[in-house]
Amino acid sequence: MRTFYLFEIKEDLKQMLKKTPYELYRTLETIYYETNEVEVSFLFLKQLITPISIKQLDVAIFKRFKDNYFYTKFKNVHCMHDVYRKENTTLKLYKTYLKLETNVIKPRFLEELQKNHNLFVCDFAEKDYFWLDSLEPMVIG
Repeated sequence: MRTFYLFEIKEDLKQMLKKTPYELYRTLETIYYETNEVEVSFLFLKQLITPISIKQLDVAIFKRFKDNYFYTKFKNVHCMHDVYRKENTTLKLYKTYLKLETNVIKPRFLEELQKNHNLFVCDFAEKDYFWLDSLEPMVIG
C-alpha cells in the first residue's frame, strides 16, 4: 500500500521548479518530517501551495464516479474498492493537500485529478515524486 500526498503548487513556483522537481520534493519532505517548529513549517507550506477548493473537487469526483458500483463516499473521503481490478484506493480531501492511499500503480481517482493543473505528488515513505500532469493520459473504462 502506498500513500501519496498531492499539493496544489502556486503557478509561479511551478514554472520555476518544473524542471527541478527534486528541490520542491526536498522542501515538502522537510516540512512533512518537521516536528519541532510545526507552526513555522505550516506558514512556509502556505507560501508554496494554493489552497485546494475541496468542495468543487469533491463534487467533481462524486459526479465522475457516482454510478460506479465499487465507489463509495463519506464526507470528503472517496473510496474505490474494485474486486475485479484488485484496486483498493482511498482519497481524502483537505484544504492544503490530498491524501491518496492505494495498492495499484494508477488509481482511478488520478484520472479526475489530472484535470487539476499544478498538482505535485509525493510519496515520502518511498522517496517518490512527480508532477501529476507529467503522467500519460489514462484511458479507463
